[in-house]
Amino acid sequence: MLTGAGLLGTLGLVAIGGRSLVSALGAEDAAERRANGARSQAGADGASPHADSLLAALPDLASRVPEATTTDLALLDRGPAASVPRLPSARGLSSALDVTLNKVLREHGYAGDGAGTLALHGQVAVCGRDVLGAVLSHRDARGETALAVYYRAEQDRALTSPGLIAPEQWKTFEKAVAALARDVPALDPLSLADALQEQPRPWGNGPTILPGDQGALRLLFPAALRDGEHTAVELVLPARETQPLLSDDGRAVLAAVAAPADFDPATVTPPGDAASARAAAPDPSAPKPSAPRAADAPGPISQLAPRSGPGVRPSPVPAPDASRLRALALTFDDGPSPQLNGKLRDALDARRAPATFFMIGRSVASASDWCTRTALAGMEVGSHSWSHAQLDKKRGAGLDEQLTRASEEIARCTGRPPLLLRAPYGARNRRSDDAAGRLGEADVLWDVDTEDWKTLDTDANIAAVHRDAHRGAIILMHEIHPTSVAAVPAILQDLQAQGYCLLTCSELAQGTVAAGSHWRHG
Repeated sequence: MLTGAGLLGTLGLVAIGGRSLVSALGAEDAAERRANGARSQAGADGASPHADSLLAALPDLASRVPEATTTDLALLDRGPAASVPRLPSARGLSSALDVTLNKVLREHGYAGDGAGTLALHGQVAVCGRDVLGAVLSHRDARGETALAVYYRAEQDRALTSPGLIAPEQWKTFEKAVAALARDVPALDPLSLADALQEQPRPWGNGPTILPGDQGALRLLFPAALRDGEHTAVELVLPARETQPLLSDDGRAVLAAVAAPADFDPATVTPPGDAASARAAAPDPSAPKPSAPRAADAPGPISQLAPRSGPGVRPSPVPAPDASRLRALALTFDDGPSPQLNGKLRDALDARRAPATFFMIGRSVASASDWCTRTALAGMEVGSHSWSHAQLDKKRGAGLDEQLTRASEEIARCTGRPPLLLRAPYGARNRRSDDAAGRLGEADVLWDVDTEDWKTLDTDANIAAVHRDAHRGAIILMHEIHPTSVAAVPAILQDLQAQGYCLLTCSELAQGTVAAGSHWRHG
């Protein structure tokens, strides 16, 4: 187990013609990196190792987290080699890892690579009493990169690499990175400047920041421009420069790396009042939301938030930055439909648009392959109860059965239990919220109802979305009606022409939703 030596004290990242090679290094190499502060070398061997190589030298601290398990998609029919930690005692981190996994699956599909070219493996590499961190190694046909999601128990909050740096110190951080980059031959400083205004993978090309040796920070840029080619570059920010830049979260993560401890679920507190936060008066200093930007470097190609701007820290939320995007969510109830599910997903994929599917448990049991395919396509799958029951009329064992049976069936088909529920008819109460909360689920309602089940008219569905769509909307449609599915291509074209960015419900929530809560808009 690694402690004070840092998470990656024995690892180095070597740039190889646009791909990255992770290899074990001895103490002499590590000392040289600490002295030089930067490292980016061209390798002679173009071979890329297995994705597990990044994790091989990291501590696996899952045993120190109560109830920790693993989501392993390789156990599913046609599932890829993808596994990430599942941490019921830290719901916010589990949700963030679900969002990350879904995003990776979608981007992999958009790139047109075969399932056999994807490998995603993660483990709990940071563990303190109220702090966690998961590091994931992602390999596909274009190379290998590292992802990281950190977690604070207070407000059940996950964060990505930018969150380790205090927002008021980001400009100083940029200057420190620029100084390190000057020591790397032929490295384009403008490409690093752009990357520092982006979220990290899989939401952009910003650096993954990992705790290094003796309090240093390892900055892994996945697509820096060097010698006119995009390549992976690692820079090491020495501890003496790191310490003044850290946020409270950054200091907590580095402290947990130096002195690991068992995670205590009793330290977890729920997120703040998400509904009140979303309803608060707009911040006049906040950026004006806009359409997603086009990709201009290798990496993710969808849901790209506008760059934050010089000196401004990118969002640390493990989701597309909804504060900078004109974002909303499409949702589809009552599936899976063996006749329509594939057609619906094809329409979504053609526009690189995700959606959230709320599925009925007994329908999943009778059409399980379609539920599995939906999940493996990177769509979000939530529960819609076992038999489309009116949950506010249920009590005790009857209520629990409706939720538990659906959750278990969806977990069997997707490899992970759902963290979202939609009460059929929107019929919920405190009892149903509490019952969902015991399963780690939040109840997602809607604020735009197309009434597609009533009109059964494709043109009416298109018109309803065009009329009522707004930033933060959660739009209700149904998977089981041909007229609804037929409307989706035109709906997506219209929304994207208006500058909207489609997110899943969990992405739209931006980490603000607690188990047992209910909400109806982003």
